[in-house]
Amino acid sequence: MDEKNSPNHSLLAKLGGYYLPTLLVVGLILILTTGLKNPIPETESFIPHEVLLQKAVGYAALFCEAAAILVIVTGVAHALVSYIRRIKDRSLVNQIKGSEATRLRLGHKLSLSLEFAMASDILRLAVAPSFSTIIVLTTIVLLRVLLNYFLEHDIEVIREYNILPELDQFQEREK
Repeated sequence: MDEKNSPNHSLLAKLGGYYLPTLLVVGLILILTTGLKNPIPETESFIPHEVLLQKAVGYAALFCEAAAILVIVTGVAHALVSYIRRIKDRSLVNQIKGSEATRLRLGHKLSLSLEFAMASDILRLAVAPSFSTIIVLTTIVLLRVLLNYFLEHDIEVIREYNILPELDQFQEREK
């Protein structure tokens, strides 16, 4: 019996499937409540040409945020158009397949937008570190981890039940 099909692996996978997201959500809540209750005072630092650096980083962060917004808006628009196209289909199976494909595609776009949001916060953190910026960055990182975790879980379920055979075809083309 191979390692993936062993009862211990299945039990560990199930436990990991429940505990990892729960621990991440609890960690997120603890970070937010701790940060809100115990703010750290700002520290004074000297950086040559700090104003110029802050302006450059500010524009770069703004660009990253605009990119995140663009990815979200285009992802939502594409999902809405896809949904409207599928609504006309009378086949329940095709509607489910279409909805799953649309949901996965939108989830990946949201994950990409969180990458841009993280980049923006990392830029801000590099120039003017503050506890609130660290909390926001940590929150975005945890949200991204949770989103990716659930996307991967959903992809595994979809593959297991062969809801979207296109996923397997895509994986074969990648090899």
